[in-house]
Amino acid sequence: MILLDTDVLIDCLRGLPAAGDWLQESAHLEFAIPGIAAMELVIGCHNKVELKHVQAFIHRFDLLWPDTADIELAFNLLITHRLEYGVSIPDCIIAAVALRRQATLYTFNLKHYQVFPGLEAHEPYHRAGNPTN
Repeated sequence: MILLDTDVLIDCLRGLPAAGDWLQESAHLEFAIPGIAAMELVIGCHNKVELKHVQAFIHRFDLLWPDTADIELAFNLLITHRLEYGVSIPDCIIAAVALRRQATLYTFNLKHYQVFPGLEAHEPYHRAGNPTN
């Protein structure tokens, strides 16, 4: 299973050619969106038109909502890594959802996720101007 982080989803929503090409080339893969990433997309909406566009886009994917065990793991990840690495609550929840499902996370925030042992995270495609993490 492949989980898509918020930054990758934003590129797709903005119609970036590299994102669209990658998504189309990878259509044979089983994609899902962590529920917290879907919520972050909604937070970024400025009006009802954008909200409808985001809702239609999200509807194309399975949403993975954290269960109690995911939240407990996210809490432990936060306790373990917050002070040293400054990890955020959403990143801990996304990492926990991916770890518990043995899913690969596609993100451009490799620096955020490399602190979580056992989490497989990759950049999905080359992004112009994106420094190597």
